[in-house]
Amino acid sequence: MVQCLKYQIAVDFENKKLYIRNNLLYAKDYGIYQDTPKTETSARTVPIPQETAELLQEYRQWWLLLRRESGSAWNMFIEISDGSGNAQRERADFLFIQEGEMLGYPMHPDSITSYLSRFSEREKLPHINPHAFRHTLASVLCLNGIDITTISKWLGHNNVTTTLNIYEHILDEGKEKVADCISDVILKKRA
Repeated sequence: MVQCLKYQIAVDFENKKLYIRNNLLYAKDYGIYQDTPKTETSARTVPIPQETAELLQEYRQWWLLLRRESGSAWNMFIEISDGSGNAQRERADFLFIQEGEMLGYPMHPDSITSYLSRFSEREKLPHINPHAFRHTLASVLCLNGIDITTISKWLGHNNVTTTLNIYEHILDEGKEKVADCISDVILKKRA
């Protein structure tokens, strides 16, 4: 298993699962630091599709080659603070990493946001942020009939009410499907 970013995620390639256990955050006082997720339910196990596991495995192979070729330039052990600012020494097994002097340290949590901002501007697109992908995924799941309790757990929401409040507009779109479904099942004459 290896660690990814923004949440400290252990990737289990064999079982195609992500184990979300910690957040990686940034503060001027500490730099990049680890803390527990916002809520107890934010720490969770998420299954991933075979294709995603394969892409992560391919990236991991590149990462292993980079690590081997970097030799002593790779920081095998890193100092990273916890949520209280206490420095912790740990093995540098983060999958998404910094380059240069900090080779092996986790990527800055805002790197993806910065990249997406530059990409949006360059391609003349509306502003895109990583959280939008989360909303898109939840909306796709809702519109494809996945129950709200499962979606809530998958998102790591503490309460299904949170999920209902955020995605109520998507669920409202499904009301028309209910009427059509009832009509198809009960009222349509069968040949």
